[in-house]
Amino acid sequence: MTERDPLTNINRIGGVDAAYDGDLMYVAAVCLDADDLTPVEIVTVPHETNFPYIPTYLAYRESPGIETAVRRLTHRPDVLLVDGHGRLHPALFGVACYVGIRLGLPTVGVAKHPLVGRIKTKRHGSEPVLPIEFRGRVQGYAWTPSGRARPIFVSVGNQISLDRSLEVVQRSTRHGYPEALKLADRVCREMKRNEKREKGAAR
Repeated sequence: MTERDPLTNINRIGGVDAAYDGDLMYVAAVCLDADDLTPVEIVTVPHETNFPYIPTYLAYRESPGIETAVRRLTHRPDVLLVDGHGRLHPALFGVACYVGIRLGLPTVGVAKHPLVGRIKTKRHGSEPVLPIEFRGRVQGYAWTPSGRARPIFVSVGNQISLDRSLEVVQRSTRHGYPEALKLADRVCREMKRNEKREKGAAR
């Protein structure tokens, strides 16, 4: 993986998330127009998992389904937001890193809960963006968007710098959470509900 920033203009921002029903995951990959954050394309994929849930090993469980969904997008995003950690991980290599390398895409990890690191707080005032230090260097940011009480945790996945990662996340957040991830979360949950409803009706 690399933290160099080859990106110039970002025209499309992608997001991917998964909802679970036992060992079946419902994955949604979305692509938004970077200027007005309107959906360009949405892809959904049901995928059977073959790796157990083990904390900090999420990449092995989720990445096959994520890759399948993102590869089916006909509009390739310039940067992909992944619901999970990138460098803010015990191995400095979370699901956003793994997916980014496998897909050859710039990726950013965005998570709701911290795994590692020490948030460097300021003495005066409440700062909306705080650096997170891990293993002797800043590996991510804790950012509290408007409309959210708790911070989200932003880190590099692949082919993007940390500051650019934060910029993309902030640029694509209207209220509370990045729009691409909000949409992906809503779509995969709807897919899960619909599948369960159809299975129930077929019985």
